[in-house]
Amino acid sequence: MQGLRRALDALYLAGGVAGAIAIIAIGLLVLAQVLGRLVGLHLPGSDDLTAYAVAASATLPLAYTFRHAAHIRVDVIIGRLAGRARHAFELLALAIASAVALLFAYACLDTLIDSWTFGEVAQGMLAVPIWMPQLALVTGSALFALALIDDLIVALAGKEPSYRRAADRSAGEGAAEEV
Repeated sequence: MQGLRRALDALYLAGGVAGAIAIIAIGLLVLAQVLGRLVGLHLPGSDDLTAYAVAASATLPLAYTFRHAAHIRVDVIIGRLAGRARHAFELLALAIASAVALLFAYACLDTLIDSWTFGEVAQGMLAVPIWMPQLALVTGSALFALALIDDLIVALAGKEPSYRRAADRSAGEGAAEEV
């Protein structure tokens, strides 16, 4: 079981690293555009590449940030509950979120398959096969769905989900830093 946990955590980390690389790519592309304008150089297609990197940076790290309690969660109801009621609502929330994430991942994959099948090409400055940037959306949304299902299974087993452990750890670290 430890091997599976390590493998899943490595997958989530890989998504986080890929998202960070996409953010670095955005910065480098914008810097290249600014510097290019200063010297009268136009970089065709850099806007398109930046848009693809923005989409990748938004989806690839979803699973990693979820597992580390970096998503904004609104605990209006669950935060006021304790014991079995909290556990039941948490299971319901994880189940609904898992279903929605799976649906989104499926829709992204279906769109990618259509793009591949019909040979769609981006209409920007670069004739990029559109399935290439869509691959980041499919990967990120599938990893996020996997992370949600992972925590749903953990919660169903009566253990504490990753985001709660991470939030507790973050609160403790924050308190330690204030002292």
